[in-house]
Amino acid sequence: KDLGNGNFEINVKDLAPQGKHDLIVVVRDECGNLSVPTRIPFTIEDCKGPAPICINGLSVDLMPNGAGGGMMTVWATDFIASKVYDCNGQGPEVKDGLKLVTKYSVNRVKDPVVPTQTSIIVNCADLELGFILVELHAWDEAGNHDFCVTYVEVQDNRKVCPGAGSLNTGSIAGTVATEGAAKIQGVSVNLSGYTSMTTVTPSTGTFAFANLSKGSDFTVTPLLDKNHLNGVTTFDLILIQKHILGVQLLQTPYKLIAADVNNSKSITTLDMIQLRKLILSIDQNFANNTSWRFVDATYRFPDPSNPWTTNFPEVVSVNNLEGNITANFMAIKVGDVNASAIVNTAITPELRTEKTLKINAEELQLKAGQEYKIDFTAENLNRVQGYQFALNLDQSKVEIADLIYGVAKPENFGVFTKEGLITTSWNGEYQPGALFTLVLRAKADGLLSNAIGLNRLLTPEAYNLSDEQLNVSLDFNAAKLSSEGFELLQNTPNPFTGETLIGFNLPKAASVTLLVRDVKGALLYQVKGNYPKGNNQVILKQEYLGSSGVLYYTLETNDFTATKKMIVLE
Repeated sequence: KDLGNGNFEINVKDLAPQGKHDLIVVVRDECGNLSVPTRIPFTIEDCKGPAPICINGLSVDLMPNGAGGGMMTVWATDFIASKVYDCNGQGPEVKDGLKLVTKYSVNRVKDPVVPTQTSIIVNCADLELGFILVELHAWDEAGNHDFCVTYVEVQDNRKVCPGAGSLNTGSIAGTVATEGAAKIQGVSVNLSGYTSMTTVTPSTGTFAFANLSKGSDFTVTPLLDKNHLNGVTTFDLILIQKHILGVQLLQTPYKLIAADVNNSKSITTLDMIQLRKLILSIDQNFANNTSWRFVDATYRFPDPSNPWTTNFPEVVSVNNLEGNITANFMAIKVGDVNASAIVNTAITPELRTEKTLKINAEELQLKAGQEYKIDFTAENLNRVQGYQFALNLDQSKVEIADLIYGVAKPENFGVFTKEGLITTSWNGEYQPGALFTLVLRAKADGLLSNAIGLNRLLTPEAYNLSDEQLNVSLDFNAAKLSSEGFELLQNTPNPFTGETLIGFNLPKAASVTLLVRDVKGALLYQVKGNYPKGNNQVILKQEYLGSSGVLYYTLETNDFTATKKMIVLE
């Protein structure tokens, strides 16, 4: 898949078994020339460990250890939040190709990971710290493992530890997570009051402030205000519009807060306008809101359908600290009502569908100095609720002269003439006709498809009537262009073994000669024939050539000559 900026994504899932393989890479330039094939060795290994789900903290009370102190054994299985099968690969047996979790191990954070260590011991030395961060590791049959981080709150209610009654410190710790329990990385958690501290949450979303003076007052405030576009797509606009129209209401107070983009304590079309400007890159952030909001996780909204009836707490205040306090926060990504934001490095976004919405345009042979009107249409637009994508124009070849609106209106576009970029985000009811018409002025001769393409600045995606995400592709119809003039097509397959197909188009019936030469120019094969106007094909067998590697094939008529490169594998 072409990712733009010279980067490509190659998906080998289900195409090759585990083991060593070779990837053959061939690069074609704008003239159709092909590079020498490059073999890139790679190995497919099972190196993905099952990710466990931790409980959100565990409190233990120390027991007498028989030596004038206290201790408690905590087992790895005490920290498992879920033992049923899910996407993390947990469960009693293999299912849907997921690996069996064969065992769990536990260790303190920063201590060595020992696969056979199934428990840890906490004692009086841990009491003063209040909270102990631990890692729960899940292991599969292949020895792969992954982990989650949680904590143990150590208590001494029986006063078995020497001097326990004289301890005068406490702690405040907690977790920052979404409504769907996804842990948030990179949140700056600030402690103010008697003592001031700041910490940043790791991928586990946890934080802890220890050795705090008992009897003092403290306030915990989380903050994360960057990457406003994270998780925000046109699908969020679709869901917000359905809520406004009463077709499909947002069901939780957290989703309602996320939809209130302009922070007006209500959800209106003004929120949609501001959100679309962010999607189109017209705005870079929210004018009157932060990227993330955080609510005290213990808070219960008086009216969940209207979270603004009272001021919901976005801090946790602790008055007269008495010991070890838990302060968890519910994280809300503003604008992201379908919870698609990437919240930590442990989460890898995955392609959700192989279905595609095709955006079509007619292929054109551009001539420098001339203007062209190109209609952009969509196949099966009546089956989608909306789409988003961006067009990148090669400014050495074309420039934007005008944009004529069709199904998509002015509010659906961001036009950046100097950058040669057009962003578009549309959702609404189906209407027949072109989505829009782009007027371009050619600055150099060449094909339209070589001058314009999708830009990954805005993820190209669409959404069908079942709320499924679709890919978006940009397809150029070359049928009209091919019927108007001579054209030699790239052989397929290429590279090839056995045989390949060479296609060409003729503006009129003609006598044609096909010649194949090696890199030194030596003639390897030739065939002549009379061919009719239009599309024609020649089957070329490897046995005719007696050679392999990079070869050149030329098609000649009385009026035209064209040459392309092909690769024959041994």
